[in-house]
Amino acid sequence: MREFYGDDIKHISVNPQEYSPFVSSKALRTATIARLYGGTDNDTPSARYFSYDLGERSVGLLRTEDGFSIENEPWRELFPGRKRITSIVDLRVTHPLVENAGDILLEHQLQLDGEQPLIMSRPASPEMGARLEQMGFVDVGQNRWVLDPTQHPDKWTKNSKGGWQRAGKPWSYLSKTVDYLSDDEAGVEGHSSEASVETDSSDDDPSWYFEHLNLNRE
Repeated sequence: MREFYGDDIKHISVNPQEYSPFVSSKALRTATIARLYGGTDNDTPSARYFSYDLGERSVGLLRTEDGFSIENEPWRELFPGRKRITSIVDLRVTHPLVENAGDILLEHQLQLDGEQPLIMSRPASPEMGARLEQMGFVDVGQNRWVLDPTQHPDKWTKNSKGGWQRAGKPWSYLSKTVDYLSDDEAGVEGHSSEASVETDSSDDDPSWYFEHLNLNRE
């Protein structure tokens, strides 16, 4: 987790002239979300972490929790025939210079959830709502978004191996903007919450985030 709020991400966030205002804002959001929401103290025993790695570097991290019954939820009629959320995406952070890493991690979770996945996302930032909507998630209130890929054939499809993937994209696609990250070194790796997901932030100055978030709003 520390990789996502380390010095290299912070450098990108404060240098919009070198990268772009869009990429720098992504970097600030990545660092802030990883720092504020990346701790493991509130993880349940079922929490799982999935890292999208290029070479020995993680460029995307997904944290999931087990799903739950939706039979008593007022929005269950939006998903006919479904009885359970199959998994909850509790956290998703990606490197600001690597496009689509978060999408690939979501594809991986859909594949794990089987033939009829119903995934809930609880975004750490309201700015992520527009992106979730583009991917087919439905806002069901209380900062909860739900995806049924079977309802969105224009966005999600089955590949030759029976796994879910983004429509119109090649298998394990990756659009990258950093030359030293190579596709043939890519892979998704899973960890339990007890595994080595480094979250110690004791040497990180929290004032940096407040200062730069305030500057970004001016």
